[in-house]
Amino acid sequence: MMNRAVFRALKPGGIYVIADHAGRPGTGISEAGTLHRIEEDFLRHEVEAAGFRLVATGDFLRNPNDPRDRNTPDPPQPKDEFVLKFDKP
Repeated sequence: MMNRAVFRALKPGGIYVIADHAGRPGTGISEAGTLHRIEEDFLRHEVEAAGFRLVATGDFLRNPNDPRDRNTPDPPQPKDEFVLKFDKP
């Protein structure tokens, strides 16, 4: 719902950027309430279904050492995060 509202609000050529904590493959949105994480592919599919087009990704917040199985990694370390940039065609 939110992605569709953002899509309607933007003019053609408008940019929509999402940065979020990466969830484990296959978890979709199921761990959003407990681990505050979302599966990147799930999010991308949801945003593209609203009409957006993926134009770039950013790896500058990635942490491959994060096991992504808890809210706060143990030992403490930065969470693995993804950044996706979309535009409205």
